[in-house]
Amino acid sequence: MNWVIRFLKISRNQWPWMSAGIILGVVVVAANAMLMAVSGWFIASMAVSGSSGVAFNYFFPSAGIRFLAIVRSVGRYAERLVTHEATFRNLSEMRVWLFRRFIPLAPACLERYAGGDVAGRLRADVDSLESLYVRIIAPIAVGGLSILSALLFLLWISPSSAAVMFLFLLMAGVALPWVVHYFSEVPGRKAAELSAGLRSKVTEGLQGVEELILLGAVERQAALVDALSENVIAEQGCLGRINGLSLAGSVLCAGCGVAAVLLTGSMQVIAHQTPAPNLVLLLLFSAATFEAAGLLPAALHLLPAARKSAARIFELADAPVPVPDPPVSHVTPSGGRICFTNVSASYLPGEPVLHNVSLTVPEGGRVVLSGTSGVGKSLLLEILLRFRTYEGSVTVGGVEISTISKERLMAMIAVVPQHPHLFNGTIRDNILLGNRSADEAELQQALRDSCLDLWVAGLPLGLDTAVGINGSAVSGGEARRIALARALLKDAAILLLDEPTEGLDGATERRVVSHLAARFGGAHATTLLVVSHRPACLTLGDSIVHLNNSNAPLGDK
Repeated sequence: MNWVIRFLKISRNQWPWMSAGIILGVVVVAANAMLMAVSGWFIASMAVSGSSGVAFNYFFPSAGIRFLAIVRSVGRYAERLVTHEATFRNLSEMRVWLFRRFIPLAPACLERYAGGDVAGRLRADVDSLESLYVRIIAPIAVGGLSILSALLFLLWISPSSAAVMFLFLLMAGVALPWVVHYFSEVPGRKAAELSAGLRSKVTEGLQGVEELILLGAVERQAALVDALSENVIAEQGCLGRINGLSLAGSVLCAGCGVAAVLLTGSMQVIAHQTPAPNLVLLLLFSAATFEAAGLLPAALHLLPAARKSAARIFELADAPVPVPDPPVSHVTPSGGRICFTNVSASYLPGEPVLHNVSLTVPEGGRVVLSGTSGVGKSLLLEILLRFRTYEGSVTVGGVEISTISKERLMAMIAVVPQHPHLFNGTIRDNILLGNRSADEAELQQALRDSCLDLWVAGLPLGLDTAVGINGSAVSGGEARRIALARALLKDAAILLLDEPTEGLDGATERRVVSHLAARFGGAHATTLLVVSHRPACLTLGDSIVHLNNSNAPLGDK
């Protein structure tokens, strides 16, 4: 149960809410049991009083019944409110915790997983842990505490009835849950695995629906999703049958327990060891106590699926960080000089891409890195961003990047990646990600330098135009220029451009290159490193460095 302890540690800020929910649950169960017991005892006592002519004070019992009814109703509402508040707070903390774990894993580690799988772990697997507190932890805690309290109460009223109830509560609260958990283990784990696979396939299918249509593979993808759906339904059906049998077992234990209490209680009444109305109290209280015992099989029934979801979450969260931050870093680079010395690196283990590459970009210099596809141009940029491990030395401002915290390094660098991502917001929102504090003049300058100004001016909503999910509402060239404007607005000491004009027509490409050359021409403080194979971009550099397939020492032209 280490994963449960770990979940509780992550959610330690919500322990007051969780504890309050459990206490309210115990109060509700106790109020319900006492309400039934006192009501039965009151009716029986009134009947005995009426037949015997003995005076009976009904004010206190009737007031107690009203009080218990109010406590049960208000307590049930409060318990639902508090436990669900605790659940949603736990889910929020878990998502934030997991997202923070994902950040240092990108991209080197996360790229080994399908996009739908990563999204599923962040969304659906975390959502599935909703049941961990509200349907597993809280019911087990409430059931255990309620059973213990009920047995102590019965021990005070009737020790023999307490002994009988202990036996049947042991069967209903321990033996039956264990059996349910044993038989739910395999289908619960399979259901969680299949559900994760189904989510992944559905997500991937939706993301690549255009390609599926073009390739005529829609039916094949649909058949795959349908097969996974059938398997999920089959496992869930198995779990449903097990749950039905557990409910039947709980009812059977409750019936046998109440019958046993009736037998022992009747013998006490016959022996004049307890008043007759107490027998009704014992019967109704015992029947209500099994409500608490019934919480346990249902909780353990859900445990295997929750454990599998937690395992998937912690598996990814515990993945080793490809490029860890130094323990303590107070180093601050001086300037934007970049120096690669005998650098070797690869995307996958055993498949080296770069071999002993050396390159120097002076502070304020402009270098264009060209070469055929696959020689490692983009890999050099990813190494500089500390996305990949490497051998050799890479320094910025005379400081080895492995000794600089990633946060401090990222503050110095602005980048336009080869495949920029646009968030589902407006053009303004996406550009201002580069610098939230930028004023209107700086924003307009970034629009002009990325050649977005005329296009934005022609839009009915201007900068408030939505770009859609993953930039689906704009073209590829427009998305790239929005990413360029975002990087320019950051105004960092180092600017990295990876194929900045890819997808642009010739005229727009020439305009973008002209604006960038004017912005970074002369004695400019920004260090510019451009990766491109397009002839127009070669004019952006003071020097052009070609990287060949054998990664021979780089030469300048």
